[in-house]
Amino acid sequence: MHTPDSKDNLIAEVAKAADLCLKPYVHSVFLENQFDDDNDIDDLMFKIQCRNIDGEREESMDIELEVYKSGNEVNMTISWKSLIDRPILWQGKHAIWMDSSSGVQCEKPSDGKLFESLARRLRTVFKSSLT
Repeated sequence: MHTPDSKDNLIAEVAKAADLCLKPYVHSVFLENQFDDDNDIDDLMFKIQCRNIDGEREESMDIELEVYKSGNEVNMTISWKSLIDRPILWQGKHAIWMDSSSGVQCEKPSDGKLFESLARRLRTVFKSSLT
């Protein structure tokens, strides 16, 4: 059973992963939907807010993270909050970049490796929360 502490720990892990993978920025994380009282990750929506090293908001770097379970796998999408024309990363067993308008697979953006690193790290965090 998830507790308020486990919710806070999960949010802290998301922030820590974002700080590590998306340097030099510092991140605040908010869960945008309810956290169920069971061990299943049905559909979690996170808002990840970005600040520069001086503590000023960098809204153009804010991202949205959706985590959901499909069978025994944890999948996620990561997208930019304000840059809606940028590709979306879908991360399951493999990373796939999709055009945000059409959903068609596309090329990885120039900063895509950073987001793929974040997605792999977060997938590990969420998979361990299922056990």
